[in-house]
Amino acid sequence: MIGATGAVALALGVTACSTGSGDAGSEDVTLRVAWWGSQERHDNFLSLIDEYEAENPNVTIEAEYSDSGGHWDRLATTTAGGDAPDVIAFDKEHLFQYGGRGALLDLSTLDAIDTSAFPEASIEQGSLDGELYGLPFSQNAYTVVANEDLFAQAGVELPDDSTWTWDDFYEISNDVAANLGGDVRGSDYGEAGNATLEMWLGQHGESLFAADGSAEIGYDVDTAAAWFEHLEHIRDAASGPSPDEFIEEMSGVFEEGRFLTNRSALAFYYASQLPALETASGSTMALLRPPSPSGSVDDNGLAHIPSWFWGISSRTEHADAAADLVDFLSNDPRVAETMLVSLGVPASTANQEVILPELDATGQEVVEFVSETGPEATFVPPPSPPGSGSVGDSVIRYMEEVLFDRLEPADAAAQMTAEIEDQLARG
Repeated sequence: MIGATGAVALALGVTACSTGSGDAGSEDVTLRVAWWGSQERHDNFLSLIDEYEAENPNVTIEAEYSDSGGHWDRLATTTAGGDAPDVIAFDKEHLFQYGGRGALLDLSTLDAIDTSAFPEASIEQGSLDGELYGLPFSQNAYTVVANEDLFAQAGVELPDDSTWTWDDFYEISNDVAANLGGDVRGSDYGEAGNATLEMWLGQHGESLFAADGSAEIGYDVDTAAAWFEHLEHIRDAASGPSPDEFIEEMSGVFEEGRFLTNRSALAFYYASQLPALETASGSTMALLRPPSPSGSVDDNGLAHIPSWFWGISSRTEHADAAADLVDFLSNDPRVAETMLVSLGVPASTANQEVILPELDATGQEVVEFVSETGPEATFVPPPSPPGSGSVGDSVIRYMEEVLFDRLEPADAAAQMTAEIEDQLARG
């Protein structure tokens, strides 16, 4: 990805100009749309595209979809070659890799896109230097999930997630594992490494990247070192997985993970994953606020983060038609009713109301959790600047170094920070 994004920068040079025809409802238009995900996600989007084409007979949509790795690899290659899809799905980590290099249009300049139902905080997370590069389709919360069935079998009560601390977390995790014995672990480490680290930093008034969106880190190295010490606590005092089990988890299949096979009592996931977690495990799960250093919800680092954005290539020849499609994919209630919470809770407040009657109890729990914790989620992670696309890989690698005792937490924090700073400097 580093080499490919470098090629993107060389290919673009300066911001490309769109020559949108503004003919979404007149001339014949072909739009290429790219996203990633499971087969179910593909099927859902393809059915929605069929509906859109039926209502817009002059528009032909060519879908390009793959798994996550294939999506980013192909996008880097096509963008560097000046042949990016017209409409592109992004996550938070990659959005500004492209927007910051001039590869995406400023959506706020396109009249066809209605943002009136989107909270300002969500819009801000798709914006950099005053330009809206990604319209958030959904929002999510990265938090703690508890296996209620394992807690019941262990005779341990679920914690009061509005007051629990990290010391409570370590003790409860250890108690469940000790009472159940065998192959059950207390908690995982949070395998979405940069999300877990960012939660920790938010609890300490810091952030992974600079608050002003510049290509700088936003944390103190000592705070990162404390997070690595926290991982050691999970390993040593909370019955966490062994280093070998951690590696196995990172390289394995989602459905075969420890938490999904009822071999871990607590785990860190996005709230929207709750239905998939319950389905795969066959167990009842509960969403919990993260623990905090103080035991106050004000300090738990919970953030509401858009988990899926739609962007438009700056090289599209049909900007207005692409904008009309993005508006459909973001605002149309049929899209919300089809996707439900599989990508997170709809960012559009209007569509949040649309999907509630369509959800089962688990889906409603996700929406209610995000809604209930909204006023508490005061931590807003700054946008990921250009050059940050490989930061998550760096975080995971240094997690491994610490868990295998190959690096002390302070050394791991110093080396990881230097590596991240180098990535950001190279953009």
